[in-house]
Amino acid sequence: MTQDLAALAVEEAHDLHRFLQDWLTGDRPRDGFARFADAMAPELEVTSPLGTATGRDALLPEFEGLHGALAAQRDAFRIWVENAECRQVFGDVALVTYEEWHALEGATSARRSTVLYRRAPDAPGGVRWLHVHETWLPGLAPAAGERFPEQG
Repeated sequence: MTQDLAALAVEEAHDLHRFLQDWLTGDRPRDGFARFADAMAPELEVTSPLGTATGRDALLPEFEGLHGALAAQRDAFRIWVENAECRQVFGDVALVTYEEWHALEGATSARRSTVLYRRAPDAPGGVRWLHVHETWLPGLAPAAGERFPEQG
């Protein structure tokens, strides 16, 4: 029986962000990067909260280079997803929204993300990321001078 696409897409939002926390703290081995790369569609485009658009070819080396970047802040860093909801399913494509929260040494930031996924049985979570658009939640952008991973 085929798994429900809406459920797969929502679970992937949570799973990938757990991966990112482990990747950034170095708790995920360096050879585990395929989990991230294999989830990203070749045509992926990510629009950051700052309005910068990045394709897969630029995104992968950027994220691969962040392995262990927050190892020294391991106990003070967290990424999590809240309010994930599948808004629509169109055949093999699902539209999901969620809030992505970051906490680092007492500072918190949050963004609202809208993601388009395509069913892909060979992908780690059963879906591939096609398009991501993020915007800061009101009052929750990092303060001037603070840098959170994936800030854009």
